Amino acid sequence: MKKKIMTFIIALGAIATFGSMKMDANAQIYSDPDGSTFDAQFYATTYPDVAAALGTDKEVLCNHYITVGKAEGRFPNATLAAKAAEANATSPIVAAPVVDNTIAQTTPETVVNPMDDGVYNILAIGNSITIHPVCNYWWGSWGMAASSAEKDYIHQVALGLIPTYGNVNLDVYRSGWEGSSKRDMMLPNMDEALNNNYDLVVLQLGENVKSLSTFEEDFVTLINYVKQSQPNAKIVLVGDYWYMSGRDGIKQQVAETTGSVYVDISAIRGVSKYRSSIGKKVLGDDGRYHSIYTQDVAMHPNDAGMSYIANRVLELVQ
Repeated sequence: MKKKIMTFIIALGAIATFGSMKMDANAQIYSDPDGSTFDAQFYATTYPDVAAALGTDKEVLCNHYITVGKAEGRFPNATLAAKAAEANATSPIVAAPVVDNTIAQTTPETVVNPMDDGVYNILAIGNSITIHPVCNYWWGSWGMAASSAEKDYIHQVALGLIPTYGNVNLDVYRSGWEGSSKRDMMLPNMDEALNNNYDLVVLQLGENVKSLSTFEEDFVTLINYVKQSQPNAKIVLVGDYWYMSGRDGIKQQVAETTGSVYVDISAIRGVSKYRSSIGKKVLGDDGRYHSIYTQDVAMHPNDAGMSYIANRVLELVQ
């Protein structure tokens, strides 16, 4: 199933300048499709050596891809394989210099990553605190309950890094990883976003996890999966905004285990000053203001809460 991608126009276009500096506007919103993009039949057919050794069970093959196959250059589905083939076919072949009148050789085909352009690149992977799509009770393509795009925490992080880096590109990935009963199966959904090169990856996930039986193991797998594609990126793990006994401690342990940066936001947890409320006015993608009328939205951090999270991230990143 093809991944849904939208250009992040409103969220970044509305904050294109910061003093004399500019934020890159080529940002993307990525979101999980319905179900997993891992195609076990494609994987088994395309890589018969794997199928011969492991069989054709979907979970076993997906685990192979996550732990081994991705690093080996294998693909989880036909769509991503075709995109890679197309990119290679259109990449320029650069001729090596002629030495001693021998026939010139060519270098291997390479794909020029458009994000390797001197821009500081950020990927935020999160739940509704990071981004929520427009629906009948929420009106903007950004962090839920923030009064406008530039007020959510990850946009404030991006803006806060502009004085240091000049140009900042922010991509956002809305993940259903935490709500899945088989979280590892959701990881290949991220491949299209992870195909870019990032300097900073911010993970804000976990609040919707109800059972902690495999949470630590799953989170470590998630971060290691991100690191396969982003070996040079700083990985930041944001602590819980909503409380559940033991969950935040697991996230701290995961950060330590994986060498990630843990951001403690427990000081604003349950504090009304940092929480939105019924009747709060927020801007929408339609350019109009709307009043929050459901507790599902009102329980999210308000602008002050978003600023607190952003400032904690910036303190630890800088």
